[in-house]
Amino acid sequence: MKRAILLSLLGGCSAAAPALAQQSDATDGLGSVSSENSFGRDRNIGVLERRRPDYTPEPIHVGTLELLPRMAIGVGYDDNLYAQPDDEIGDAYVRIRPRLSLVRPSPDLRLSLDGELDLLRYADRSSENATQYSVNAGALYTISKSDTLNLTLRHGRYSQERVSPDSPTQASRPVRFDLSGGTATYTHVFNRLRVRGVVDIENRNYGDSVTPGGEEIDQDFRDHTVYTGTAIGEYALSPSLALFVAGSVNKRDYRERIGPVAARDSRGFDLAAGASFELGRKARGSLRLGYLHQDYRPAEFEDVSGFLVRGELAYFLTPLVTITGTVDRGIRETGVNGATGFLATNMTLRADYELLRNLIISAGGELEKRDFNNIDRQDDRWTWRGSASYLVSKRMALRLDLQRRTQSSRGLTAGREFADNRVSVGFTFSGL
Repeated sequence: MKRAILLSLLGGCSAAAPALAQQSDATDGLGSVSSENSFGRDRNIGVLERRRPDYTPEPIHVGTLELLPRMAIGVGYDDNLYAQPDDEIGDAYVRIRPRLSLVRPSPDLRLSLDGELDLLRYADRSSENATQYSVNAGALYTISKSDTLNLTLRHGRYSQERVSPDSPTQASRPVRFDLSGGTATYTHVFNRLRVRGVVDIENRNYGDSVTPGGEEIDQDFRDHTVYTGTAIGEYALSPSLALFVAGSVNKRDYRERIGPVAARDSRGFDLAAGASFELGRKARGSLRLGYLHQDYRPAEFEDVSGFLVRGELAYFLTPLVTITGTVDRGIRETGVNGATGFLATNMTLRADYELLRNLIISAGGELEKRDFNNIDRQDDRWTWRGSASYLVSKRMALRLDLQRRTQSSRGLTAGREFADNRVSVGFTFSGL
């Protein structure tokens, strides 16, 4: 619990839905490769995982409950607000993110509830203002020494970034959407064998936008629900090496039957094998290789299949420097007209340096390659980030964040190309 709180402090106030790839700024967290649930491989602790009791906020105890209020406030400047190839328009903004976390700790049934409000306000371009929120609930039930059941529910409202390829360039305001879902994870451990089953449901409901002339831009064709079931079996050959096999099936159901493209209903699966490992005292990671396939129901849509790779590696250069790399290749949904989806390959590399016990400097880059299905288009999206987090006390943390995003596109239906830079500073206040 305290480690999760500290990671949030290092980032200012962690986003409730990191999977949404929100713009990085001084109120965001960077995450880490965790040593938890890794067969006790904790000889090395990453910079962002390290416990810092003098700077870890303490929750307020209300009976058996732990309450932690948090407020992140940041100001910044975006030099290409609309992600245009030329005639860039910049604007300053302020971002306020209050968050409240409530936990009932228990060795048998741990309950948690947290909510966050994200207010983004621009100095001149009020059309880009966004009011986002998220609510998350969780229950971790320890059935026995060998069996656990983890349930999570999530709901939120978000504003799609202008830098997203799915964002309509002619829209006078960003597209808003609601995201709801839940995940159930059952884990059984028997000596060296660990078996895990996961069921996940996610629903997205997009709101329409309008052009500057007031014409409606329909987004109902993007509304969909994704059902995913995953099974993983992992066997530890030694304390430093475990082999595993994993497989998942999914169903993607679109509700709207009219629009720029027909309903992109599909079914898919992936199969993979791999290993999780610890290389002495220097590295810890995992690698999964396999095959993925997505079968689209409409006959006019091409199926997608290919090589699957997912991996992460944390390299402990020194006790004060952690280098983290990840790679992930999978099939994603899209709002680009004419495309049924895209094959995404993401590669990241980040270094975290503990300059002082309460001063963390981070720098990294990410390359996302998108190969769209059913249209001739390939995008390369680069993101470069740098940040400094200064822990003032248990209650306060300061952060500076720099970010640069670029996109290049090629093909007969190539998208726009742009460069966008953002700088922000902020602070987080935790507790009362």
